[in-house]
Amino acid sequence: MMNFMTMMMVMQTSRAKRIIKILERLLKQDYLYNDDEIRTIKSQLRVVKEELAEANKSSKGFGS
Repeated sequence: MMNFMTMMMVMQTSRAKRIIKILERLLKQDYLYNDDEIRTIKSQLRVVKEELAEANKSSKGFGS
């Protein structure tokens, strides 16, 4: 059985991956948004990708 922290990390990474997919899908439809909104979407996408990379880097692996 997974411990609580491992389960929370899995939930956060799957949530981050879903957010990345959604933001990338929004950027493909850039004609729907003005320049400020596109800039905001891109900055949020960058933040989520950095957080996901940091979470993956700090992961100790199975059983740790």
